[in-house]
Amino acid sequence: MTTITIANKLVELLREKKFLEAQQQLFATNAINQEPDKFKEKSVVGLEAMVQKEKRFLLYVKKWNHFEVSEPLVSKDHFSIRMITDVTMVNNDNIEIDEIIVYEVSDGKIIKEQFFYK
Repeated sequence: MTTITIANKLVELLREKKFLEAQQQLFATNAINQEPDKFKEKSVVGLEAMVQKEKRFLLYVKKWNHFEVSEPLVSKDHFSIRMITDVTMVNNDNIEIDEIIVYEVSDGKIIKEQFFYK
């Protein structure tokens, strides 16, 4: 798959909140997930670790208040999206994240995702 094909498919799946399907379909088995240094859930390496991390997060989401994914901005081997997430967690904490995510593609798969937010 080309970078633009992967980018558009990822956006489509994310907008449908099919996060696990997106990872399983589009990410390489040795992909890297890189969070900002201060984030309590640290960066992980490998698709299996990424899926487990995503499952843990989704397990604690009580309610989706707002979720928005931009169109991708695509170059040869990279693309980025803006994602806005506002959720209520099972402990009733509200989490709002406005982030830019940069993806790197190689051999038809996403090999790295890096999140930028405060």
